[in-house]
Amino acid sequence: MVSETYHSALELGGHALTAMGVHPMRARQMTWAFLDNEKAHEDELFDAWKEIEEGIRFSPRYGELFMKLEEALSSAMQSDWDEPKQEDVPVWRPPER
Repeated sequence: MVSETYHSALELGGHALTAMGVHPMRARQMTWAFLDNEKAHEDELFDAWKEIEEGIRFSPRYGELFMKLEEALSSAMQSDWDEPKQEDVPVWRPPER
């Protein structure tokens, strides 16, 4: 299940990237990388969340896991990307500043 707020935030992030001049397909790829990373680690996140004791707002284990996920996400976001050929996609130009 994907919450509407979460989905909307991902969509808005993709639109923000495009508005900053990122090719729309690259922005979509970055959104997918984020979703893939979250999906790959959702069980670990849930297990860490379950271990948090009542009254404790933050678990050191959860913090370590968060840092691990941030590294994986950063790596995925910076992966090489080949811009598509013009004949494969509609022509796109970055917004004028």
